Amino acid sequence: MYPYLRLASLFFRGIFAKKKPFQPLETQTWSFRPGIGDIDVYLEINNGRHFVFFDLARYDLAIRMGLYKWVRKTKSAFVVAGSSIRYMHRVKPWRKSKVKTKLVGMDEHFFYFHQEIWQRNKKCSSALIRTGVRKKGAIPTKEVMTAMNLNIDQFMEEWVKQWAKWDDLYRSEK
Repeated sequence: MYPYLRLASLFFRGIFAKKKPFQPLETQTWSFRPGIGDIDVYLEINNGRHFVFFDLARYDLAIRMGLYKWVRKTKSAFVVAGSSIRYMHRVKPWRKSKVKTKLVGMDEHFFYFHQEIWQRNKKCSSALIRTGVRKKGAIPTKEVMTAMNLNIDQFMEEWVKQWAKWDDLYRSEK
């Protein structure tokens, strides 16, 4: 089941939190504790739950940078268009954990986020997530950044370029 209470808490905290200056190219951190609803039969968080925690961390980021408000106003959607994940260590329930999120690239249509789950100073999983903003088609990243009052030129780390090229092969198959 989707963690609606955790999502509601995230939005509530986002509304009332003391606003810090947002630095889009710095690593952002979102903290959480996995609970009983997040675990599988092996008493660790379910593999699919990693993606849910990555989603929640991106929602937190979207709220803090004003993207969520803009998406609601324009009736568009902040969506995932591709992802790859690597699991390294088990994430145990009830232990303080965090998701680190960093913008590692953007092209004409997509934003690329590198996200990691950490627990007890160990990197447990790492993912590259391709996201975009859509409303009857992709909204150019430049338009989104302008709406957020962020002046960042398109860029992409080399390893992200290689992944995007690989992912584009599968996006073009129909």
